[in-house]
Amino acid sequence: MNAQKPTTLYERANEVAGLNSVVDLVKLSDQYRQSAILHFAVDQQVFDHTQHPVSAEDVATRLGWTSNKGKIFLNGLVALGLLNKHEDRFSNQVLSDRFLVSSSPEFIGPIIAHQRLQWQNWPRLGEILATDQSMDFQQENRFKHDQAARDAFNDAMVRFSQPMVDVVRELSIFDNARTVIDLAGGHGTYIAEIARRHPTLKGEIWDLAATRDAAQHTLDTYNLHDRLTFKERNLLDLANYQGETADVVMLNDCLHYFTREQTRALIASASQLVAKGGALMILSMSLDANEITPALSADFSLHMMVNTVNGELHPTPWLVQQMSDQGFDVMEEKLGRYSLLVGRRKGEVADRA
Repeated sequence: MNAQKPTTLYERANEVAGLNSVVDLVKLSDQYRQSAILHFAVDQQVFDHTQHPVSAEDVATRLGWTSNKGKIFLNGLVALGLLNKHEDRFSNQVLSDRFLVSSSPEFIGPIIAHQRLQWQNWPRLGEILATDQSMDFQQENRFKHDQAARDAFNDAMVRFSQPMVDVVRELSIFDNARTVIDLAGGHGTYIAEIARRHPTLKGEIWDLAATRDAAQHTLDTYNLHDRLTFKERNLLDLANYQGETADVVMLNDCLHYFTREQTRALIASASQLVAKGGALMILSMSLDANEITPALSADFSLHMMVNTVNGELHPTPWLVQQMSDQGFDVMEEKLGRYSLLVGRRKGEVADRA
């Protein structure tokens, strides 16, 4: 007899999570240890030392560990599938060579460093859930005084954005655009790649002061100061939108920093910036209307709640509705775990993305 498919949201969520027994619950409780091992190994650049077969004694000597404890730790990395072991010599798995060696062009160390710096937040869930005030350890406060945390965050966001940047810069909405405004543009990589792809385009990055250095670094790297500028703007201040227009207005991977009401107001304000024949573009991690699937997106919404005072991921159908309410016809495209929403004013004739 075929097993019945789960019929309730709760059952579907459990199926996605893969929780079927008490053993699964114990494993879930224990996952923090695996994260701690990975975080430490990347922080100590262990995988730089294991690009070729090497003994535990050699690694321990280089990193200042005792020999036997070093062997136990490396064995743990083997058990996690991050290292190979052959005749008491350790070497990287293919995935580790590609993503965990600091000299690799695909190194994700900044992402893991950012995640490691969130570690201290999670034991304080009770405090977070009990207040609507920003806590001193959350991003909007911590980044004001913790340069290392701010740098790790900006580096991580550049790495996270790269797959989507490669798609966004090729969109046809930029082919005839002269001006672009990147709202909450942060590190500026999206608009920099778009400007490099379209050599006559000019644009502005609007964001808070904490992102200025990262944006300026990007403009330096791309040598685009003649066409792109950074403007320090609080996007929730409606006065900032008066008298401004652009052919394309972007809200890329940023709306999860705002409450539902703030997001509604932000989309309404962004729509005022769109010139006739232009487009409003929103890129956001996909979330179903039930707010629990996909499971990765629901988990990310929880992550945002822990790390910011207003953070949550908004359902994709709700975002589409907000754009429609502002008079846009919306085209939605699924890009992996993301949804790309491109809105054009109803009745205006223009090329689609």
